[in-house]
Amino acid sequence: MYLSEEIKKKKKRRGRGEGTIYQRAEDKLWVGQAVVSYDPISGKPKRKAVYGKTRSDVVKKLAKVSVLVNEGKFTDSNQTVAQWLDEWLGDHMKNVLRHKTYESYQMFIRIHIKPQIGKIKLKDLTTKRIQKFYNNKYEKGRIDGKGGLSPSSVERIHSILFLSLEQAEAERKIPYNPAKATTLKPRNQKEVRSLSCDEQDIFENSLKKERLQVSFLLGLYGGLRRGENLGVEWPDFNFDECSVNVQRNLLRIKDKVTDESRLSLEPLKSKKSYRVVPLPQEFMEQLKKHKARQAAEKLKAGPMYQDQNLVFCTSIGTPIEPRNYNRIFSRIIKKACIENFNLHGLRHTYVTRMQEIGIDPKIRQELMGHEKSATTDDYTHIFWEMKKLAANKLNDYIMTRKNPSKKEG
Repeated sequence: MYLSEEIKKKKKRRGRGEGTIYQRAEDKLWVGQAVVSYDPISGKPKRKAVYGKTRSDVVKKLAKVSVLVNEGKFTDSNQTVAQWLDEWLGDHMKNVLRHKTYESYQMFIRIHIKPQIGKIKLKDLTTKRIQKFYNNKYEKGRIDGKGGLSPSSVERIHSILFLSLEQAEAERKIPYNPAKATTLKPRNQKEVRSLSCDEQDIFENSLKKERLQVSFLLGLYGGLRRGENLGVEWPDFNFDECSVNVQRNLLRIKDKVTDESRLSLEPLKSKKSYRVVPLPQEFMEQLKKHKARQAAEKLKAGPMYQDQNLVFCTSIGTPIEPRNYNRIFSRIIKKACIENFNLHGLRHTYVTRMQEIGIDPKIRQELMGHEKSATTDDYTHIFWEMKKLAANKLNDYIMTRKNPSKKEG
């Protein structure tokens, strides 16, 4: 009897590297435990439990855990994708992303990602599952049920997932980023149309009685984006140098604390966007007239006027709502009978005219804010002179278009 008991004990001993294995009396289920990490403060071991109907099942599962631990790939997160996205967005992105980008991430996560894959455990998310999710968005991803999302929208969803899963991998919540191996459709680049020379003349004639005439001309002869245009202040203009210093954006944002929407002057999108743009002399003459009209409006409004030093504002000095600005532009374009042309097209028209009058590609990129400024003092003066030459050529172009007889002479 003693011998048989000793044999039983030997049989129950775990094999090397198996961890703790035992059979529960209540349900006869085999349980195994293995140390997967140690608490960095207390030094106490953290264990992972696995279960099986037989002892050999548990041994196999523990062996897999052991391999993952040794390779540094073991994860044991029970977070869902939705829970992780909330944590990632709040802890890692809130103070990094620009307001508009943060709002965009929130919207895509809430509307597109959470409803379809939000309930999946983070550790169970696979490349195949993500690819299926993307394919579904391409085919029928629109919220209104009228077809699929554009490649650029799916690309934004992928960007959010990819970045969040990169962070999850870095924090050892998952062994690898499953979004890395997914495939996206190529984006269909929608070409933004520029105005022809004749269309530009028609457009400028349509502006003559418009209160915001000079603002649209700034897009046409300075290449400023909408937010840059609406955010420009009077000290930004240098009337002696005939230039504008582009250094802020007017945007409608959602406050991260109160969650309320408001207009705000925000930093520009990137360092490349901060630039000084020389302007045609003819434009500066129009700007002076605009300043005089604004002074008359200020006098008329009296104490109701809220002077915020904005060059382009409402009749009582407050910032112009970007969506209203778009509506005004659309009305002008419709009146001018110009089809298939949007506000951003003014910026494209600006660079097209620059190209037509022979301005160097590098200078065009500098003026558009697409390239970094010269990195040495030696080049700075040269670049400025070349930029001024571009503005002078553009001014000659304006005057020639206004006075065709000069061209014939």
